[in-house]
Amino acid sequence: MDCRRPELSDQKLSPGAIERAVKLSYAQAMLSSVFVASTGGMFIIGYALKLGATNVQLGLMTTIPMCAVVTQLLASMFIERGASRRRMTILASMLNVAGWMLIIGLPYVMIRAGADVRIGALIGVITLVTIFAHVAGNARGSWVGDLIPAERRGMFFGRMIMYSGIIGAVFAVIEGAFLDHVKMMGIGAFGWLFAFGMVFGLTNAALFFPQSDVKTETHSSGGRLPTMILEAFRNRALLAVMAYGFLWSLQSIAAPFYATYVLRDLKVPFLGLGLVNSMVTITLLASSPFWGRVIDRYGCRPVLTACTIFFAPVNLAWIWVNSAQTFYFVIVPINLLVGFAIGGISVSLSTLLYKVTPNAGRSAQFAVYSTVAVILSAPMPSIGGHLPAWLHSLGIHADLRCTFYACAFFVAAAAYVSRYIQEPGSRGTSEMVSNLPGHIVKPSTLRREE
Repeated sequence: MDCRRPELSDQKLSPGAIERAVKLSYAQAMLSSVFVASTGGMFIIGYALKLGATNVQLGLMTTIPMCAVVTQLLASMFIERGASRRRMTILASMLNVAGWMLIIGLPYVMIRAGADVRIGALIGVITLVTIFAHVAGNARGSWVGDLIPAERRGMFFGRMIMYSGIIGAVFAVIEGAFLDHVKMMGIGAFGWLFAFGMVFGLTNAALFFPQSDVKTETHSSGGRLPTMILEAFRNRALLAVMAYGFLWSLQSIAAPFYATYVLRDLKVPFLGLGLVNSMVTITLLASSPFWGRVIDRYGCRPVLTACTIFFAPVNLAWIWVNSAQTFYFVIVPINLLVGFAIGGISVSLSTLLYKVTPNAGRSAQFAVYSTVAVILSAPMPSIGGHLPAWLHSLGIHADLRCTFYACAFFVAAAAYVSRYIQEPGSRGTSEMVSNLPGHIVKPSTLRREE
């Protein structure tokens, strides 16, 4: 066996192989968070604004790449036919990172093109890198299900979110200060920032090499996509989670416009937005391991329901945010509370998806879940770009915040649907909520019950 490549095995992994996968995954969570912090969120929005993007184009910049989720179905077909998830993850991850070279070079190659043409090209390249991200995500998601034992997944995902949150928050602030400092460079400052992130993205991809390539437990259909899709829709437990995921995804109506409203309309600097966003991360990273232990004790569903109910009215706080000063005054304390809820939602949903899907065919069911949730919500950012103008035509004064308010209704609907998720062995939401203060004060009470 080549010592540089872990052996492909259909046997259970050794404790050493499991620990190596866990530790490398934690390192990758931090590396990936730097890559995402450097290339996504407020920075890609700022880049598009520099290229001359309008509200409608910003909506399309989110909507069109969302449709790339269908590639997860094709990826799952190859996985269920026995393709190496390790090779797929490595190759797709590297292509995802390499695609950012096209984004960096776009304003120089298309220097004579108009703003509409450049934004169109930007949307096309973002869609391309998103395709590779979906392939890598589907393969890695299925692979992790065999690398990490079921009894460790709650804590595993909790710590993954914590580690990525720490680094993501720090770099978002540092990079925001960098852009504010060199903003006179114009579009070139973004290129340096994206290139910096690419180094971390490629390092993240390289850390897949030492991890064991566990043999896929292939589907009995031999990887026939229609059969696997039909089976996913027969999985009633998955359908309930899918309904929740769809309603939660409808928040994409506001996805490109938080940064747009704050950076362009309120004139908040990148550093200020980065600092306020880091408030979410502070409580998210502090609470994620805690939520992992709560999930191990009470189950995923009660955590998902309680945190979603808490999160539902948050976006209505933007009613009072009409200046840079009120942005800091209102959103900083709100974000500290939001991070606590998002930590619970992220850890519980990640863990729950493994509980409601079988080993054989899991990649296909993950793909169906993502495709349904994302494709049905894909038009929402484009709708959000048009929404203020539509409301104006009806005589209703509105700005981009109208998209934020809509999110409150979608999250409330998701909270309602979450009550119908079936999770054998989970306990009541009211029981978990009533005991939560005691667990926060005294975490030792969360030792697993035998």
